[in-house]
Amino acid sequence: MRRFIQILHTNWLSWSGAILTTLSFMAFVTTQIYLSMYGAKHGPYAGIFAYVLIPALFLAGIMVIPLGLLIYRNQFQARMELLKDKPLRLVRLIAILTAVNLAVLGTAGHEAVQYMDTEQFCGVVCHTVMSPTYETHKDSPHAHVACVECHIGSGAVAFAKAKISGMRQLAAILFDTYERPIPAPMRGHFELSESCHDCHWPERQLHDKLVVRTHYADDDAVTPATNVLMMKIGGATLGGARSGIHWHANPDIKITFASPDGKRNKVSWVQYIDAKGKERIFTTEDVDAKAPPQGELRKMDCVDCHNQPSHNFQDPGAAVDAAIAAGSISRSLPAIRKNALATLRKTWSRDTATDAIKKDLEQTYAGASLAEEARAQLAPASEAIAKIWMRNIYPEMKITWGTYPNFLGHNGCMRCHDGEHMDQSGEAITADCAKCHTVVAEKVAAPPILKDLGLQKK
Repeated sequence: MRRFIQILHTNWLSWSGAILTTLSFMAFVTTQIYLSMYGAKHGPYAGIFAYVLIPALFLAGIMVIPLGLLIYRNQFQARMELLKDKPLRLVRLIAILTAVNLAVLGTAGHEAVQYMDTEQFCGVVCHTVMSPTYETHKDSPHAHVACVECHIGSGAVAFAKAKISGMRQLAAILFDTYERPIPAPMRGHFELSESCHDCHWPERQLHDKLVVRTHYADDDAVTPATNVLMMKIGGATLGGARSGIHWHANPDIKITFASPDGKRNKVSWVQYIDAKGKERIFTTEDVDAKAPPQGELRKMDCVDCHNQPSHNFQDPGAAVDAAIAAGSISRSLPAIRKNALATLRKTWSRDTATDAIKKDLEQTYAGASLAEEARAQLAPASEAIAKIWMRNIYPEMKITWGTYPNFLGHNGCMRCHDGEHMDQSGEAITADCAKCHTVVAEKVAAPPILKDLGLQKK
């Protein structure tokens, strides 16, 4: 090693590379020890330092060493002559160093890939771009499912595509060329239903599900009105037949639709092919059944209804209703629903929204005659309303109410089941609500069935 260093000594470029490589190696080992001891406490950028920056410097140093030897190759023979009395076993030394380098690069590469697959890297490092989806993911049924389990398909090809796409996205962030808001739905992606089926068994028969939703009026009393629905979730029966809402997921049929806006908000052409291969085409008025209109042509799958399984941006009315039902917003405040919606629809900055919303509501109720108990509820109500705004609105990414509509419900169903999509015989796609749910109670303050089931709130 001493003689090898002597050779490098007269080659400043290779010598610099050797120093850089050595220091990077020491930093990598030290950082790994630190992260193994305090990994849970380090911030998101520690991973960038440990698994991207240090390995990059290490690799740069390795590349500089042979570059220096190439540039100063004319002097190399002269330096070797000085050491001919003590032959230098370069091959053995280089083999040992190469093994060490490969071990370090392999470990760093593996750790880098693992780190880049974490929620911390996806959601926190690229804060401005990914913060909206990251925050909604944390407040979703899939909060404990890693991003890559849905966004990267299985196999080497899917992995390679994801990393190439990641490089393109990184370049867009570095040069500030990314779209605002991030387009949805995603394009050029693998079939997301493949990921869904890893956890959700499509052949399973799902039974009916009781859904209770309470809405509130904009009057001073914030009058409640509860809807109770028996949702016919459906699926596959023991005999193989399909029923209920998940009839659409029947693998024996094929449903293809055309979306002229490319965002799947509207559907103007639907092709249905049954298990026997019989085709029916349903279109809206002035659309040629023989040719799909311009726009996106797509085979229906899970995410065409469950389009926000992990990144659900809320409707303001539904969000306020849920907060009132949960008790976060007190009905003792007159017209609180109406005032909350008015505040939520105003333009705020994320840096000042929490305080600004609180002041706005204080001004709204400043002249109101409120009991002391009711006025005490204003602060927690303001906090709950501010949280709703902060969860859903990101001005820097041009995300506001309705930017990402949720198709899991009437918004999605009525794209096709509106009674306006006709086939050549004049028959429409069914608009019968009873196909999907049975209305048990509608707009009732205290539905008797909830009392019978012991679900009535006191």
